[in-house]
Amino acid sequence: MKKTILVHLPTAVLWQFREFKRDEVPAPKNSFVPTYSVDEVTHYVKNKKGTIEPVELSIIGNRALLTDGNHRIVAAQRLGFKMIPVNLVVFFGEDSHPFYDHTIQRFKPLSRHLELWLKRAFMVIDFKRFKVIKSQELLCVLNFKQHHNLN
Repeated sequence: MKKTILVHLPTAVLWQFREFKRDEVPAPKNSFVPTYSVDEVTHYVKNKKGTIEPVELSIIGNRALLTDGNHRIVAAQRLGFKMIPVNLVVFFGEDSHPFYDHTIQRFKPLSRHLELWLKRAFMVIDFKRFKVIKSQELLCVLNFKQHHNLN
């Protein structure tokens, strides 16, 4: 099973979860797949007045990987974006992920910074009652350690 949520996360926090370092290694050229260079993507985002399509961060257990948007994260970094939109995809349950084993091996442990940003993304504040409402289901799926600010 999977859950998807659109959030905004810091570019600096997402940077370490890149699957492919497109600023260092260009995408392979396939005659049947149109590919764009990082320079072309950066130029496109700059001309779109700073709008960028969401990247995709996949999470399985306590590991994460940027599974879509390797060019866009580099473009965001180059253009000085502090925050970018992210489709956060959380996979849970047995045999619930659609990835090959070699891709699963590239998943990286959640950093403390990413963990804190995700906790923040799953909280909603009810200002009438001055109460924090947590998305318990997603917090449990992510298997976060208890954090004293969220209890």
